[in-house]
Amino acid sequence: MSDPRPTGTPHIATADTPVPNWGRQVISEFGTASWNRRDADEISQTIPHHIVLLSFKPIKNRESRLGGTRLRTASAASGACEIIPAGADHWARWHEPKEVAAFSLSQAWLDRLAQSDLDLPGATVNSDALPIVDRRVALLGAMVREELRAGPRATMGTLELDSLLNLVGIHLIRQYGDIRPQRDLGGLSDRQLGKVRDFMTAHITDGVKLEEVASLIGLSSSQMMRSFRRSTGTSPHQYLMRLRLDQARTMIVDGPLALAEIAVECGFSSQSHLTAIMRREDGLTPGALRS
Repeated sequence: MSDPRPTGTPHIATADTPVPNWGRQVISEFGTASWNRRDADEISQTIPHHIVLLSFKPIKNRESRLGGTRLRTASAASGACEIIPAGADHWARWHEPKEVAAFSLSQAWLDRLAQSDLDLPGATVNSDALPIVDRRVALLGAMVREELRAGPRATMGTLELDSLLNLVGIHLIRQYGDIRPQRDLGGLSDRQLGKVRDFMTAHITDGVKLEEVASLIGLSSSQMMRSFRRSTGTSPHQYLMRLRLDQARTMIVDGPLALAEIAVECGFSSQSHLTAIMRREDGLTPGALRS
């Protein structure tokens, strides 16, 4: 059988620049998250970073080749994911329209997570890129889909993206690498939680980075996320959103500013973003609260 891969130059997928033809993307220094719909097609790419793909439609007779392995044909149910290791030459052809969410993470970032959170010298990811069901990836990919398919109204911030990439990275190392059990961590001290709250309040309109917050209290990003959730019952991103909403409520009731100005002052991307969050959390709109 002749090699079915196209002979043109493959595009290079990177974690610090937008990936061509991968749809809507959000980017941080740790990696990317994207969501895309594509018709039947084929792709050839050299991937220097680890890629996690989640399919929202059934996979039927999808052909693929990873590195020098033989051509393979696979089918899988909706919600299956594929792990493509860094440094792999990957070719794939699918025969029906697809909808996918994808994460891209660098080896350097996974090594940092392995060293700081799992007491390992580095991270390994073992996968043959065949579709499998992974409920954790399905949950995280669905969050990306919900945020990015809103188009221009997409509101995923830096803190939320960093949190997702941390969760994906730790899961990759645990599920697809060689690790030993890690030590358990308790919650944050009152002093640590106070420092985080003060920092978030002072930077409420900024793109707060998870690593900045973690460094403030002497923890790695993943350690901070686990300890923060134990102390507050919520994620850093959700906590920041609540602080923004608390400030917005006060300004709506007590201040003269227009609702659009209040939204920007409190760190929301737009008045419609503020309205959506307030309706979800409080069951009413900013206009109704002001009246």
